[in-house]
Amino acid sequence: MLGIKNYSAKCIYDYKVSTDYAVEIKKLKEGEKASIVSDTMFRTMFQNKNRIKYSAKLLSFILDVSYDELSKKIKLYKNNVDKENNSDKNERCDYVADINGSYINIEVNNNSSLETMERNIEYMNRIYAIDVKEGSKYDYKQTIQINLNNFSFEGNDKEMEIYSIRNEEGIELTRNITFVQIYIPNIRKKWYTYGKKGLDEFEKCILALTEPNIKKAKDISMGDEIMEDYVDESIKVTKEKTFGESYDKEWALKDEWQRVGLQQGIQQGIQQGIQQGIQQGIQQGMQQEKIEVVKNMLSMNFSLEQISEATGLSIEEIEKIK
Repeated sequence: MLGIKNYSAKCIYDYKVSTDYAVEIKKLKEGEKASIVSDTMFRTMFQNKNRIKYSAKLLSFILDVSYDELSKKIKLYKNNVDKENNSDKNERCDYVADINGSYINIEVNNNSSLETMERNIEYMNRIYAIDVKEGSKYDYKQTIQINLNNFSFEGNDKEMEIYSIRNEEGIELTRNITFVQIYIPNIRKKWYTYGKKGLDEFEKCILALTEPNIKKAKDISMGDEIMEDYVDESIKVTKEKTFGESYDKEWALKDEWQRVGLQQGIQQGIQQGIQQGIQQGIQQGMQQEKIEVVKNMLSMNFSLEQISEATGLSIEEIEKIK
């Protein structure tokens, strides 16, 4: 990577990734509900206009806007980002909303690889320019991307960090681009260490959304009418047949992918902190095992889009394996 003369800055990638205290996406047991870190649960609870109050509650802790106003002003936007070229594969954001003319993008990140972070930046860029049409004036809207990370970085105990484009003196180049990083494991670690009494309302909200254990989630949400309602609704949703089928496919896919050791290979590459290590990890996990996994997922009737999202392969590459 090229450097800039007389300039150096610490980068988030300089820290080692940790999955300690992360929420595991697995087959649910009696007394458990799906966590919001599950793509299936996130889509069900946050992409439904009849459940706006739940994302409004989360956003009220991050944005300088009240819950009451958010619950009235949030307009869910299409979550497929436009392709720049016909050859580009379709990209699906987790959550995109318009609030008073500004865009909010929420992404749930379970994959702790560098590629996930870079993909988030790509989503941000596309949303930022979504209203810019060829031959018209430049109409860039404020865009805030919130990453719900189911991982953390060693040596960084912060629960939330805000990133923007600034110079070495802290002067912003633009106020229209902001990244908010939320580290779920750091909040869970604080909960395990200090108990419920040591938590603020934001931390309780995150835990109610992410905690699979129903008893614990109910205890955490107690006293907050909206989050109590969320827990009850998420329990109800988890029991629905169609939801269960989608969730079972999701955890089975992740389990299958981890089985071949790809994630471990990528993780090792990240921990080495060098691009060469990442590439070696990916190559070790892929090869024939990756082809077999894709074939298995096809036989389990996973859609091409689901397989593409999980493996990083393009639709065209999957179709060749098919």
